[in-house]
Amino acid sequence: MSFIPNGGNNIFIAANTNGNWWFRWNNTGWQGNTLVEAQPLNTGASIVCTPGNISLDQNGRYTFWTNIRNVGPNSTFFNMQTSSN
Repeated sequence: MSFIPNGGNNIFIAANTNGNWWFRWNNTGWQGNTLVEAQPLNTGASIVCTPGNISLDQNGRYTFWTNIRNVGPNSTFFNMQTSSN
């Protein structure tokens, strides 16, 4: 299993809003079952992740979409946590 600690850039999401984000492995081909989750960085934030579509580009790289909703009372920054097996 691989894991990306602190998952890259911090992304802002306001309270009671949602949006679609994606993650792509830089390597071509299937990298194994992939889990994409958002880690809130502020207290009082609660984030729900709903997996979306998986697409394959012309270079053979998979993109994993996820919908992220901040259901907590506070706005927050988050980063994407990904793992695969």
